[in-house]
Amino acid sequence: MPKTTTSRKPAASPELKAHRVRLDELLRATTERRDIAAAEYEAIHDDGGDVGAGDDEGGGEADVTSAERDRLRAAISVETEALTEIHAAVARAETADWATCTQCGGPIGEARLEAIPSTDRCVTCKANSNSW
Repeated sequence: MPKTTTSRKPAASPELKAHRVRLDELLRATTERRDIAAAEYEAIHDDGGDVGAGDDEGGGEADVTSAERDRLRAAISVETEALTEIHAAVARAETADWATCTQCGGPIGEARLEAIPSTDRCVTCKANSNSW
């Protein structure tokens, strides 16, 4: 049964401060990657999408454009999902349970939080789940 976080404010420990800095940097970098992918997608979309299809009997350039659009849509989706997880981690960092596994209630571990600041589960619970 998943554990719930409390609304108590955490003490401003050096670990929490460092965690918030890592989350802020992750949020900035992820937002930037998503925005770049979205801008590239819009540029391809605005160019008409079938660039070169009329000039090349095989339509090879259009196939590349379609594949690139698919790649960018996937990148936007991945980064958007990551942003959702990061925003949830930022909200958890405002509670006293910011380093507590949401699944088992045990500690997540400083090394894991340092490596994956947006995680909400300890390594054991994550390993027992079906996805990484």
